[in-house]
Amino acid sequence: MGEIKLWAIGSNGNFRVSPLASADQTESENLLEDTLVKNPNLLMEDIALVGRQTPTAGGWLDLLGVDGDGRLVVFELKRGTLSRDAVAQILDYTSSLDAMDPNSLYEHIATNSGKGGIQEIRDFEEWFATTRSEQSLDSLTPPRMVLVGLGADSTTERMVNYLVNSGTDISLLTFHGFEYEGKTLLARHLEAIASDSQSRGLSSKNMSRAEKLKEFDRRAEELGIGALLNDVRNMIREQFHPDKENARVKSRYRSNFNKGSSSYLFVEIVYEQESKSIKLGFHPRAVDLALDEFNRIEKEDIRVEKEAARNATPTERVKDEIKFPLHSRDEWESRKKQLTALTRAVSEAYRSQQSG
Repeated sequence: MGEIKLWAIGSNGNFRVSPLASADQTESENLLEDTLVKNPNLLMEDIALVGRQTPTAGGWLDLLGVDGDGRLVVFELKRGTLSRDAVAQILDYTSSLDAMDPNSLYEHIATNSGKGGIQEIRDFEEWFATTRSEQSLDSLTPPRMVLVGLGADSTTERMVNYLVNSGTDISLLTFHGFEYEGKTLLARHLEAIASDSQSRGLSSKNMSRAEKLKEFDRRAEELGIGALLNDVRNMIREQFHPDKENARVKSRYRSNFNKGSSSYLFVEIVYEQESKSIKLGFHPRAVDLALDEFNRIEKEDIRVEKEAARNATPTERVKDEIKFPLHSRDEWESRKKQLTALTRAVSEAYRSQQSG
């Protein structure tokens, strides 16, 4: 990263330009972390900090936040220039959090909140539902990573670029201090190192929600199953969430439907050689809500698939997600009545649970 300089331009007709002197390094270092905690938008727009000096299996991570998309963000701060050690540390801390099961992660965040100027969170799921009401807890992981410091050496830049080009969501954010009229100014520089997310497909965590949903729909049209996708998706919205359309791509070729802060249903695109299909899926919490209905429909003449839940918390009674594959609109029409009734049963059970 090249040297960053600032100049003050006078307002008189001479347009006098005065270079600003770099602030004392020690003073900038001492200001940085406290300034970022008090002004988190300097780190990222719509970020909410939920932890400071949070313990992990690999050590104490500096700052932990949740971004506007409901994604966990690990910030590793260095009061000086970022070096290769910072890259190893942030990977260690982030992998430690990502290895936790959802409930343990929620408890870990809540237990370690309320320190060093960070708000206290008594119940993380409740906090998430209140502050990220349009997001799903399934979006929390895998965490994003941001290295923050007063500059970065060439080795760190090379390592981070390699990780980004390999599909890892990691960024470099550097600040530089300057003196001006008795004040310390901070210049913020975010490295533009993200590679073309479209070239890596939907598995990229660097794509925005809008980009992912657009790509999801584009892929369905490309495969000739766009109309089938819309039929299934519209049924879910009518029965499960008629007040708003909030389908969101949360994992590879998957579009979730949420209630409150949690995902219950999803639609998945599957294609293998000549086989193309839409799968209507139910997370374990959805199956648990209407378990009798699911047990009944499994006895009927309708194909059902079960597999270990992805990015969803199992319940005491249900460990797997359940999916219903659909290969054509004709097949959808033949099963529409059964699957609509099943979706309605989940929605009604949810409403009954909330009102009780």
